Amino acid sequence: MKRNVGKIDATVRIGAGVVLAVLAVFAAWGMLTVPVVSTLGLGTIALVLIVEGATRRCLLYRALGIDRCPVD
Repeated sequence: MKRNVGKIDATVRIGAGVVLAVLAVFAAWGMLTVPVVSTLGLGTIALVLIVEGATRRCLLYRALGIDRCPVD
């Protein structure tokens, strides 16, 4: 699959994923009060954002026909 996420977008996704992962860990340890489902949801979203940022490929962008990646 062709890359469709630019460098800045990828960096933002990785940063946001790390922040959400930290929040999920805090919630799992009981330092942050959220429902259990929300903790799993935060972890899942964090993982998806980190993988999308690292690979610079987004399935939602592909489905919508969006291409934010300049020619490499």
